[in-house]
Amino acid sequence: MRMASKAILFSYTNYPELNANLEGAGVKMSQDSMLRHGSFTFDLQGISRAASHQIVRHRIASFSQQSQRYVKVTRSYGYLKPPGVPEDLKVPVEIKGHRLDLNFEDVMDLTRQAEEGLVSKGIKAEDSRYLRPNAATTNIVMSMSPRQLIHFFNLRCAPDAQWEIRDLAWSMYAAVRLASPGVFGPLPAADESDYIKKRVSIVEDLVRKGENGFSRTQPGELFRLELQPLLELVHPVETFVRRY
Repeated sequence: MRMASKAILFSYTNYPELNANLEGAGVKMSQDSMLRHGSFTFDLQGISRAASHQIVRHRIASFSQQSQRYVKVTRSYGYLKPPGVPEDLKVPVEIKGHRLDLNFEDVMDLTRQAEEGLVSKGIKAEDSRYLRPNAATTNIVMSMSPRQLIHFFNLRCAPDAQWEIRDLAWSMYAAVRLASPGVFGPLPAADESDYIKKRVSIVEDLVRKGENGFSRTQPGELFRLELQPLLELVHPVETFVRRY
């Protein structure tokens, strides 16, 4: 079953407070310094292993990923189905001379059964998980500086980026635009891409509409930023920002 992913911006540098403290100490921070200092931490939930493998290739960042050793894959939750694979599409497979026509969900269910079957036979979970597909979902915590995030957005918000990580990147970009508008402006890549320029404009409108609700959110609570249907994400990504 296709489930919504979540992008939660739950910790980030409070730049107004930081600047006030620095100015009180006689230090003025330039825009470039703001991009190099500070940190933004996301909790990305329900993303595929295929997407997490792409994310961790961004080396100037910190990651903490959910272990697969004791996380089961089930039919109701546990994998992400690409929207480009039709629900009714079946492909023929042959198992010891027997032909079966299986759809995407059937294959995911087979891998789940096989993995759980190995565990029931006494095989360690850390070995049984080798059957788990790239569609299996995982959770990962990612921390980046603003400068690295902008680099991440320029690459992953591009029209030729893989659909899942592109959806995540736009969701994350909208979150930081809401949380730190003085740090994150239009993406540099918008100067060379009409696709990115148009979407940056959509994000600006959505963030503007969400500002009042965000300002009324109690400190420490999560505010949900609505992005659909205007941002036209390929798959559901729920976007949250913690209020400070």
